Amino acid sequence: MDTPSGHVPVMMAEVLESLKPAPGEVMLDGTAGGGGHAAAIRERLRPGGRLILLDRDRESLERLMARFGREGDVRYFHANFRDFDQALTEAGEDQIDGALLDVGLSSLQLAEPERGFSFDQPGPLDMRFDRSQTLTAETIVNRWPEERLAATFREYGDQPMAGRIARVIVEARRREPICRTDVLAQIVMRALPAAFRRREKIHPATRVFQAIRIAVNDELKSLDTFFDKIFDHLKPGGRVVVIAFHSGEDRIVKTRMREAASQGRVRLPFTKPMTPTPEEIEANPRSRSARLRVAQVLPSAG
Repeated sequence: MDTPSGHVPVMMAEVLESLKPAPGEVMLDGTAGGGGHAAAIRERLRPGGRLILLDRDRESLERLMARFGREGDVRYFHANFRDFDQALTEAGEDQIDGALLDVGLSSLQLAEPERGFSFDQPGPLDMRFDRSQTLTAETIVNRWPEERLAATFREYGDQPMAGRIARVIVEARRREPICRTDVLAQIVMRALPAAFRRREKIHPATRVFQAIRIAVNDELKSLDTFFDKIFDHLKPGGRVVVIAFHSGEDRIVKTRMREAASQGRVRLPFTKPMTPTPEEIEANPRSRSARLRVAQVLPSAG
């Protein structure tokens, strides 16, 4: 199912099967993005249901408002998904029937060079989901100490050459500030041995850009904060569905869901994550790293 913008929502059938939206229910989409999942969920909540949409990207919300309108069955909030409880309060809700997160970068953001998420298209080193925040990728690349850069590439990017890349970045920025995506990608390429580059199945800059983006947007901490609160706001039988693309994100989701299950708060319909079908991966290669996990609140945990 494509959105009008051409954005392709990942694992649509699996999301709907796991979330099970039904008429009259109230649900949260904490990462509304291109609106593909939201549109399908909204249809299944009718009549009488309500959809609470959050996104950190104001431009995404404006596109959704133009698409869905201001009807009473949809509420929009420019907010980090970790602050969903504040949005629910403002919307006059407390307990909801389900919540969805599709964590990470949307194809719409990736396609806009001025957002600075992609090394394929020259643009400013920005990478902010919320462009009202002050921290940018340019700040990180030019001001963070070498040791902190290396730790970021290692922890958020699983980059085995993290120290070497950080050292070369620091050497380059001493000559002149690094302000463009294509310049940073070239620096990363130069930092890596030719033999290492040949072995890589992905572009050598991919992990570095991913790590910087996660740091700019504080994505892992946001996910942890979300799980600190979400089960308190789900009705008995309510479900939370999370799609993660990064191993660190998926590790947090798995750990927090298993903790809640061990406490008798939720049940896990399956212990291993769902993954895209080969057909979906072929049609949408960006879906290949997606991992979907589900937790359902037990009746006694409401």
